[in-house]
Amino acid sequence: MESAEEKWRRYVKVTEEALRRVKVVDPRGNRLVEMCRRYLEDSKYFAERGDYTTALAAVSYAHAWIDVGTYIGLLKGDDDQLFVLGGKGGAER
Repeated sequence: MESAEEKWRRYVKVTEEALRRVKVVDPRGNRLVEMCRRYLEDSKYFAERGDYTTALAAVSYAHAWIDVGTYIGLLKGDDDQLFVLGGKGGAER
């Protein structure tokens, strides 16, 4: 069974990759990307202190901001392993 720390490390990798690859297609999406970055920073802060439960929650929130952005069409991603709709955007569904 995967520990909270192992799961956290895996989620951080996925979220960092999503941040590198996501495209802002509407200026309002910048706010969502910023929220993602902030939650990711918070996650790392908690992990540095050994609180992997809270760190895991924070990285989950981080990635959720990207997923929300792709879902409502403010952001675009190109991979269904990184983004909730694989970049299809909510408006196109």
